[in-house]
Amino acid sequence: MTIKELEERTGMARANIRFYEGEGLLSPRRLDNGYRDYSEEDARTLEKIKLLRQLQLDIDTIRRVQGGALTLEQALFSQLTRLEGDRAVIERAAAVCRELEQSGVEYAALDPRPWLRQMEEPQRPALPEPPPAREERDDAPRACYCPWQRLFARSLDMALYGTILNMVWLIAFRDQSLVRLQTVPIASFLCGVGLLALTLALEPLWLHCWGWTPGKWVFGLKLRDGDGTRLSLAQGWERGWRVAWEGYGWNIPIWNLWRMWKGRTAGLEGRDCPWDCEEGYRYTKEERPYSGWIFVAARVLLTAALVVTLLWSALPPCRGELTVEEFARNYNHCLRVAEYGGETHIPTLGDQGRWVEREQPGGTVSIYLFGDTTVYEEPKYTVDGGVTAVTLRMSSRDKAVGGAFRESLVLLSLSRSAGGLNLFNILTAQSEADRLLDRWEDFEDDFLGVHISQRVEAVGYEPTEAFGASLWCEDEDQPHHCEKTVTFSIPEQNGRFSPPPGQAQADG
Repeated sequence: MTIKELEERTGMARANIRFYEGEGLLSPRRLDNGYRDYSEEDARTLEKIKLLRQLQLDIDTIRRVQGGALTLEQALFSQLTRLEGDRAVIERAAAVCRELEQSGVEYAALDPRPWLRQMEEPQRPALPEPPPAREERDDAPRACYCPWQRLFARSLDMALYGTILNMVWLIAFRDQSLVRLQTVPIASFLCGVGLLALTLALEPLWLHCWGWTPGKWVFGLKLRDGDGTRLSLAQGWERGWRVAWEGYGWNIPIWNLWRMWKGRTAGLEGRDCPWDCEEGYRYTKEERPYSGWIFVAARVLLTAALVVTLLWSALPPCRGELTVEEFARNYNHCLRVAEYGGETHIPTLGDQGRWVEREQPGGTVSIYLFGDTTVYEEPKYTVDGGVTAVTLRMSSRDKAVGGAFRESLVLLSLSRSAGGLNLFNILTAQSEADRLLDRWEDFEDDFLGVHISQRVEAVGYEPTEAFGASLWCEDEDQPHHCEKTVTFSIPEQNGRFSPPPGQAQADG
């Protein structure tokens, strides 16, 4: 490409092109006849130089950027600072010039002192009675930059880290205790402090490597040192410590509200946070047209991810053909999930599928549902490649019998293997199973891919609603006896249900 073609391509005069060559910013190839041959890369270089010169960067700065001694981001940051300062000076000069011109004073009668003082004062809004202007000091804190966006950005960061921690715990252990603890006041406070510490421990890494955190990226906020460079790890950790104490008060009740109120007051007064302004840190902003919607969408996605993981962790862990040990594992998992909100007297199942008594609060031990004479026999299992049927038998000579909590747990534990229990019905499965099995009558039904067969024999009992769907013996002096047998079967490959225990049963 000749220099004439280069002039047409870039819109730059030949003298300017020669000048940049002389400054070492452009190095075209020389032909054998001594003429210069400009390449496409030379043309792009000139266009870059043209842009930076129009941004009023000097030749030396452009040379340092080309040589790698200075990043483009650092150069633009410094130039932006200078331009903003120049703009303030120009705006102030224009205001004084306008007032001086409107005053109509002649040169001979001009008193320059009040006008010089006005030039040195910060520009004030045109109000009928403006407040007294304060002199601007070099160490005066800068105006708080996007305080609400910075608050929302940090809340998004904390939500991200908290969601990831909870999801990792749920996936690794299928244990909802960590999530449940966050509903207890003291545990919630400790979790909040831990989450704040984790956030402010990770934030320096983000700021050092990329200049923003995920939340700040959503709003286009970049944090830089006074010279335009990214914060060092030491600067980031020191800043994080100050944010935790001076901004959040380490989530200590009352104190944290006071610290956040102080921050709000400072923002309303146009002062920046001390951990930024005192160290000379500064924010720059990139335009994000839909930052508000991105923030809302991110919070919704994080909440949805946590809810899905919670539902998944509530599903029994074993599926497919179950051994007795795997069935017991499913049952104990369903019991832990269902006990949220209160303790029950329902026993667990051992590896061999037998009831295991356990200590209850206060030191009592029980495997009974109601009273001291309601007894569950050991479960009986039908095993054909895997557990295909489970039978529970209960007998009672107590005054009242009722409830179907244990039976519904067995149903849920087996239904995961039958493919009927999934993420879409896990929320309602427990209550629907309780309602189905709270019937003290003979019935057969299908639920969650499991066939239920129930037989009830009751002598001396009358139905009552005193304890829900229960039986009540009104005359204790009369003979009364109740037996209930429930068999849960999963279908074979041909769609038929397994035979009840007795034909191919294995006692627990």
